[in-house]
Formats: sequence, structure tokens, C-alpha cells
Amino acid sequence: MNQTRFIALLGMIFLAGCQPSSKTETGYTLLQGATLYDGNGNSISQSKILIKDDRIEALGGPEMETPKNADIIDLTGKFITPGLVDAHVHFSQTGFFDGRPDALDIRDTLRFDSLQARLKRNPNPYLESYLRSGVTAVYDVGGFEWIVDLSKSAETDLNAPHVAAAGPLLTPFPQDRLDMFNVPPSRQMLALTSPEFGKEFVKKNSELGSTGIKIWTINLQDSIFMKSLREVAAEIPLQGNQLIVHATDLDQAKEAIRLGAKVLVHSVDDQLVDEEFIRLAKESGVILCPTLVVVPGYSIAFKSLRGEFPLNDPNQAVDPETRNLLKASQSFFKYYQGQQKFEDMIKSIEETDEKLKSIMYANLKLLYDAGITIALSTDAGNPGTLHGISVYDELEAMQKAGIPAKDLIPMATQNGARAMGRLDDFGTLEVGKMADLIILEKDPSMDASNFRSITHVMRGGLLRPVNVPFEK
Repeated sequence: MNQTRFIALLGMIFLAGCQPSSKTETGYTLLQGATLYDGNGNSISQSKILIKDDRIEALGGPEMETPKNADIIDLTGKFITPGLVDAHVHFSQTGFFDGRPDALDIRDTLRFDSLQARLKRNPNPYLESYLRSGVTAVYDVGGFEWIVDLSKSAETDLNAPHVAAAGPLLTPFPQDRLDMFNVPPSRQMLALTSPEFGKEFVKKNSELGSTGIKIWTINLQDSIFMKSLREVAAEIPLQGNQLIVHATDLDQAKEAIRLGAKVLVHSVDDQLVDEEFIRLAKESGVILCPTLVVVPGYSIAFKSLRGEFPLNDPNQAVDPETRNLLKASQSFFKYYQGQQKFEDMIKSIEETDEKLKSIMYANLKLLYDAGITIALSTDAGNPGTLHGISVYDELEAMQKAGIPAKDLIPMATQNGARAMGRLDDFGTLEVGKMADLIILEKDPSMDASNFRSITHVMRGGLLRPVNVPFEK
């Protein structure tokens, strides 16, 4: 295929963005010539991927036979991986303090209830940010009920990644401390106060379509909470659901696994994991979501109150509203209490960040060496951790922790799909699975930073460049 036809075909496919059913005249698209990483740890040089409608019809090397009438896209010299999966996000948060009033309360200027109404009405900017960052699936592991509804509507929307959602969270904290996160009558944070309440919550949330019951920290000393949590854990498999736990202390994380947690959504950061934890993790098959970037993200957000918010986004994938919010970050300094000690606070949290980072990085390497299942996860939406582009920072942090770039590919694709319960549909490039993939200029198996060289994303067989906003 000559260069003119190649560009024309990409333009045709891109213009089909608002009419996803109009992909090619023949129904067959052939991507050929790229080095393919399938997400299972395998690679194919000079690969061929035959796509019909939204599925992979066949894949193989240069010898693979293909239909004569397929529309061919020559990707010689490029690299292909499955679409990335971010296994820990929050659509009810923005990447700044307006979504986390417990960190810095700016509700006098940006009302929390208005924010949640806007996000519920139009989550599309974040959805596009994910796709244009190469993320074709995300797992929202805690938020309002409307995000469970979003997971249903996003499934057939080629302008959105696949979405799984846990819905509201259960926690040992008193309800009056949680209400700042809620917008009555809707609540995303609920105090777990009794076994009866917990069991009913599990039934209700599962009936809504949630794909996880999230516990936000475990209080091992609270006997009522622990009794209630054990009832919740027992009810979850009866409802066909899975237990997800936020546990950053080693003792809490162990208890979470004993209770049957399928996903741990943070790293242990209070001490190095021990042999007992590794044994429990191996025996249970729990999936670890390390979220290395979310803690230093808060430092980034706080420092932006007195300076610029750093934004490495050459493809302009971050939506304009978020960009404008971050540009105005210095205007919110007036809400910081104790301004005269601001620099001391920054120094203190940076020192804490370094301490936590050293433990989290060491633990991630220990778990990687032990063969524990690890999934790419950012906790995006928290202050300083932006939707979409934060996956690159997380992958680079995981590499710094000691995971080779080639082994990050399954963690960034297959394992996240596994956490979502969607591995039969996507997460690897295999015959019969959805045609969700990304095209890169540089080899991601050589360096995690090469994921930043993404040029195109395919969701459900629809291929588009990532440096161009989607047509509305």
C-alpha cells in the first residue's frame, strides 16, 4: 500500500468515529508489518492481525494467509500491544482538590455537589482522555451508583473504554466523617455498622450490576466492624461478586486476603511484606494494584498551589476543563490553612513520599520476584493523578521498582482485564477477542517510557490517531 492510500485509509477510519459501524467497505482490516506483543508474554515479528467488525479474526506472522479483499494498513517498523487497562480509577474525582475535599476543602469556590452533577451528566471528557492515552478499559473501584450505569453505557460506545465499576464503598469510619464525599441522597462512602446492613448492601450493589465490593481500609481493632466485614465477605461470592480491599498496612492486607479479597488496590507501605503475606497472596491468586504514583501525586497537587502544575501531555489527551482547572491551581492557595508554614509542609510530605516510595518499590519487586499477579493501576482522579496520561508515569515507576519493561506488558493489559473479570473479551490479542489495541513508534519491551510513543488506538475495531480530539 502506498503512503497516500495509507493516510487516506486512516483518515477514513478516523472519520468513522461518529459512525462506528462504518469501518471498511469489505469488513476486513489487516494490520501488517508491526512487531506484536500479545499480552501473554509472546511476540510476533512482521505480524499480521486480521480484524472483522469488532473482533480479531486471525493473527500470525508474515506467512499467514489473508483475504484478498482486506483493507491493508502497513505498520512496518511499528509496535502493537493490547489496549492498556487501568485497574484502579475514580470517575467521581478530577485529578485536583475539588474531587477530594478531605485533602483541601475548596467547596466555597467549586461546589462538590455541582461537580458530581456535571460528572454524572457528562463523563465523556475523561472517557476520551483514557482512549487517547491508549487505555481501552478501566476499573472504577469506588464511587457513586451512576458509575455502575456508566459501565453499561460505555460498553457499546466506541468513544469510551470498557468500564467496570464497584459502586459505593464500605468503610469503618463514622458516617459523619464520610458525608463530605456524598451528595444526598446519593452516597459513595458508607459506614459499615452491622452485619445486616453489610449483607443487604452486598445484595443491592450486586443487583445494580457492580463488579466488586470495595472496602476502604480495615480496622482490625473494631470488633463490630470486623464482625460485619466477615458477613460481607461471606455474602459476596453468594452474589457472584468479588471483594476488593484498600489496605496499605501489612496486617490489614493479610486479613483482606484471608477474607477472600480478589483485588488489593494499593501497595503495602508500612513495612516490607513477609513470607506469610507472599504465601497468602500466592495461594489466593489475589491481584495486586500497586498505585505507585498516587501518593506523590498529592505532593504535585499541593506544590501547584504556589507554582505550575506539571503536565507531560504532548497529544493533548487531557480534557480542556481539567487543563483550565490546573492552570488556575495557584488561585486556590488561599484555602490552605497555615500558609506561613506551607514550605515546611511541602518538605515534610516530600520526605514522607520518599519513605513510602522506598517501601512500595521494594515490596513490588519482592512480589514480582515471587510471581504474584500485578496489574497496572493509577488511582486516577486523586489530586495530582490525572485520568488517562497517568498510566505512563505508573509504568515508568514500576520499571524503576525493578520490573523489566517486557514483563510490564502483561501487567498493563492481561492482568487488568483479569481484575475486571473481562479476560475472555480483551486484555490479550487472540482470535475471537475484541479488537482493542494500540500502535507505538517505539518498542515497549525495551523501556516503559516507550508507551508514550503511542500514535493510534483501536477500540472495537475502530482505529484512530491519539493526537486528534474525537468528533462529537
